[in-house]
Amino acid sequence: MDDKVVFLLGSGRSGTTLLYKLLAAHPGVGYLSNYQSRVPALPSLAAMHRVPRNLLGMKRRAWFGGQGNAYFEGRRSWSQFWIPAPAEAESVFERANVPHTPADSFVLDERNVQRLRDTFGSVLQYGGGDVLVCKRTANNRRVRVLRQVFPRCKFIHLVRDGRSVADSLVRVGWWSDHQLFWAGKTPRELKAEGANDLHIAARNWVEGMRQIEQGLRHVEPDMRYTLHYEQLLAAPHAELRKLFQFMGVNTSVHPEYEDFISSLSIRPVEASWRRKWSAVDCETVTALQRDMLSRWGYA
Repeated sequence: MDDKVVFLLGSGRSGTTLLYKLLAAHPGVGYLSNYQSRVPALPSLAAMHRVPRNLLGMKRRAWFGGQGNAYFEGRRSWSQFWIPAPAEAESVFERANVPHTPADSFVLDERNVQRLRDTFGSVLQYGGGDVLVCKRTANNRRVRVLRQVFPRCKFIHLVRDGRSVADSLVRVGWWSDHQLFWAGKTPRELKAEGANDLHIAARNWVEGMRQIEQGLRHVEPDMRYTLHYEQLLAAPHAELRKLFQFMGVNTSVHPEYEDFISSLSIRPVEASWRRKWSAVDCETVTALQRDMLSRWGYA
C-alpha cells in the first residue's frame, strides 16, 4: 500500500487545488473526496468514486464548471452535489489524531497509524485506481508523520512565485481569519497590531516553503518530484505525463484523458502583481521573500 500513496504539497494559492483535480480526473488515480470529508469513518463510501471514474465529461462539468474553467472554485449545483469530488478531507487526519502542526518530537501511536493506513487502503480498494493522491495544505507540515504512516509514499511539491501567492492570498475571502501556524494569530489580528496585509501574506509563503523544505529534506530524491505552477500552465500535457510516470500510473490505457485536458482552459496567466503593486510594495515583498525566491528560481 505504501508505494501507492502520493501526497501533493504546496503553499496555499500555489495551484495545488487545480493540480489535485487534474490528477484525480485520470481514471487510474484514486483520491479522497467530499464523501470521506463528511464521513471519515466509512471509507467504503469511496465506492461512489467508481460512478464517474471513466466519465470524464461528468468530472469536467462537476469539477471544472460548465465551460471547463480550470480555475473554477465555485459552488456546485445541487444536481452535481452527489458526484464525488477531490477534497482535502482534514477529518480523515483528525480522526487519526494527526495534529495540524506536529511538534518535532511527535510520534503517531500505532493505533492511529493503522487507522490512517486502513482508511487510505479502503478508499483505494473501493474507489479504484493504481495510486491514491491526497492534497491537504496542513500536510506541508506533516511530512515526517506521513512517512511514519506510509514509509514508501511519494511527494509532489508544486511551487509558485511567492509574489503571485501573496497577491492571491489577500484577495480570497477566508484569508483574514485564517489561523497562521507560524504566528498563532490571524491576519486580521496581526493587522490590528499594525502589520501590513500584503507583507503578512508574503511571509506566509516563506514560512510555508520552509516547512516543506524541512519535511522533504530527508525524503529520497526518487520519492519526491518538484513542479513549478508556471510550467504546468505552459505545458499541461507534458508535465502531467511526467507526473503520472513518477506516480506509477499507466496512461496508455486511457487515451481520452489527453482530450479531456485539452478541453480545459489551462493557459499561462499574467502575474497581476507586476501591474497592480506600487514600486514600494514590489520592493518590500521581494525583499521579504528574496532568499526563498532565489532558491526556487524566481529572483
